[in-house]
Amino acid sequence: MTDWALLTNHARLLLAIEREPGLRVREMAERLGLSERGIALILRDLRSSGCVTSRREGRRALYTVVHDEPLRGGDVRHRTVGEFLRRFA
Repeated sequence: MTDWALLTNHARLLLAIEREPGLRVREMAERLGLSERGIALILRDLRSSGCVTSRREGRRALYTVVHDEPLRGGDVRHRTVGEFLRRFA
């Protein structure tokens, strides 16, 4: 049987940030079983789409989910990131 997942890595990362907003990229990678480079690319996507914001605190980047941002994709554009997180968190 082929390996597959219900949620994309983008969705999984949103959930991880929501649950533990202080995670470092390395910790995100460990929890999701992805490379740090993969996490960085997903974070770039999420920030550029407005789903996540980041700010520096010293040398650390802190990520925050933007709950009011609409989801991407044809069938779910009428839903927000916050609605998704409430359903899957």
